[in-house]
Amino acid sequence: MLAGEIGPPEMISLANYCEHLERGGQTDLHLNMAAVTHCGREGLDGLLALVAGPGAMTVTVDGARWRHFMQLLSTAPIVEMQGLCDSVRMLLPRPATGSA
Repeated sequence: MLAGEIGPPEMISLANYCEHLERGGQTDLHLNMAAVTHCGREGLDGLLALVAGPGAMTVTVDGARWRHFMQLLSTAPIVEMQGLCDSVRMLLPRPATGSA
């Protein structure tokens, strides 16, 4: 469970932790963002890198919500907005599929 703000120091720590787990043979890691208060640009980029990571460990993120990224989005230059929103969408839960 991730909690509080996710910025540069937290991503360095999380990336080091993931490397440690992978060296130890861990093959899956599930990160829950339910208790995150704010995720900055470095946090967003870092989480996306972990999820897309080339290593042997599969990292998944759950519990991501738009509210985690509102501070980032509210201060971003307009020319970056589409790219940032697309990046956030990659961490958000997928809508349920199927018919009612």
